[in-house]
Amino acid sequence: MTDRPAPLRGVRILLGITGGVAAYKAPELVRALGKEGALISVLMTKHAQRFVTADALRAVTRGLVLTDLFEPAALTDGPWFPDTPKSSLAYAHIGMAREADLLLVAPATANLLAKLAHGIADDLLTTALLATRAPLLIAPAMNTAMWEHPAVQENVATLRARGVRFIGPESGELADGEYGMGRMAMLELIVSACAEVRGSGSSPAGAAGAAAPLRGRSIVVTAGGTEEAIDPVRVITNRSSGKMGFAIAEEARALGARVTLVTARTTATAPAGIATIEGMTVGAMRDAVLAAMVDADALVMAAAVSDFAPAAAAKTKLARTEKGLTLELSATPDILSDVRKKFPKKLLVGFALETEDATEGVARGREKLKRKGLDFIAVNNPLREGSEFGSDRNDVTLLAKEGADVPLGLRPKREIAREILLRVAAMLNGNR
Repeated sequence: MTDRPAPLRGVRILLGITGGVAAYKAPELVRALGKEGALISVLMTKHAQRFVTADALRAVTRGLVLTDLFEPAALTDGPWFPDTPKSSLAYAHIGMAREADLLLVAPATANLLAKLAHGIADDLLTTALLATRAPLLIAPAMNTAMWEHPAVQENVATLRARGVRFIGPESGELADGEYGMGRMAMLELIVSACAEVRGSGSSPAGAAGAAAPLRGRSIVVTAGGTEEAIDPVRVITNRSSGKMGFAIAEEARALGARVTLVTARTTATAPAGIATIEGMTVGAMRDAVLAAMVDADALVMAAAVSDFAPAAAAKTKLARTEKGLTLELSATPDILSDVRKKFPKKLLVGFALETEDATEGVARGREKLKRKGLDFIAVNNPLREGSEFGSDRNDVTLLAKEGADVPLGLRPKREIAREILLRVAAMLNGNR
């Protein structure tokens, strides 16, 4: 029996830990990274030490664990990373930053994001972040109100524009007892993201195949709600936020895929760094998807596509009348059915939004699965508590062409996305 490949073997990871409650998970994160072959050293902020001790980190890593910009020489006497020759660089924030293959900050507080976005270097961790040329991966964790604050979102956008990668946050129960967006990403997702970031460039490990089952694959994802014109001002549309499609696109990238995102109208912020094509109407989305599928392996159709459109849009704004207005609606093209006809052997995943009870919703979903020739379909109901339009969670049942139904239950959309894409990877890799 051969050992499973370690996708981070020999990768020097400098782990920054800031003063969020999730810092208590740091020893387990170090263990998880170590199991994948990473060589880990740690930088802790002053407030991080309120949640986890330096000694606890030293017990699980063979690397250095430093807490201060002016550490005693005894603590820095040796190589900056395990199994690495001793460096001639005397200062930790230079030596560690220069020799690291990847800088990971988990958890990252709002304070850390602000400092990094604005170039503030007032402790060991922030000086190392400014001194490095290595890729940066950030795992934010904070209260929902803080994460959603415009200042925090502007800082995140600034960092993404500079090439900083983010993993999470996720929705879930927070330390303060609230439920919402802001929980640090699951440790296994952070580890996978580390492998994906290293695998996108030159890595001592050579590849990140075990953590990136979609590496080398091309996935098309649709998101948002299409809109059809009534006149130059008014449209028929739906309440889709785009969050589910965006979660699928981000997770597909994290699992190693090349992603093309086709978006209609959305209310959520689109993920940075993913090739995006606008397809606001059903016709425009159909054309964009068919063109993108020529070089793609699979389509995940998460967009909410209008079933009907005005038979003819008025060329000028319709005037208000006391008698009201009657619209003649025509059926729109069925994008998934058209894709299946043109690409009979490619993998297709659909979504079925149903508002009936669970049994009837699943039955309608299975009928769509067969009629459209899909490989599997995700049935969801936005009227169920916790999975409303615009929510960060979804309640999904997966129906496959072959095999039993899989009720995933109410989960964060990023988790739902991962479940779907792992099945896509299994199918593409021949493990149907």
